[in-house]
Amino acid sequence: MRTLRTVLSALVAALLLVGGLSTSAGAGSLPKRVIEEVPPKTKQVSYNAFKLKGTVTEPQLDGTLLPYANQKVKILKKACGSCKWKTVKKVKTNDSGVFKTRIFAPDKGRWKWRSKVDHSNGFGNTKGKVWTLYFD
Repeated sequence: MRTLRTVLSALVAALLLVGGLSTSAGAGSLPKRVIEEVPPKTKQVSYNAFKLKGTVTEPQLDGTLLPYANQKVKILKKACGSCKWKTVKKVKTNDSGVFKTRIFAPDKGRWKWRSKVDHSNGFGNTKGKVWTLYFD
């Protein structure tokens, strides 16, 4: 009886492991959304505040782009090349897929920024281009 339980538990563990690997491998091959943004280097609003504006669209099979409407976009920053990305803000897109927000630059030093949209509705995680904001 113990042998049967051992064999069955090993079989179940193997099936769970294979099932978990197949779902994680499929997540990386999902299509990406398109994030277009203008780095806010020239869009200074106040002393250390800048305006960030961008659009998020979803490519369709027929080649058209639909707006990523009323969904969340994360604004991420990090202080150095080896540091981890931290979520600073979560903003929503409007009906046209446009998001707008204010971001604040440090008085000294440099921060790297980028936007990110999490996976959903058959699309994978999408990250925008990395850009730097600083004062000279």
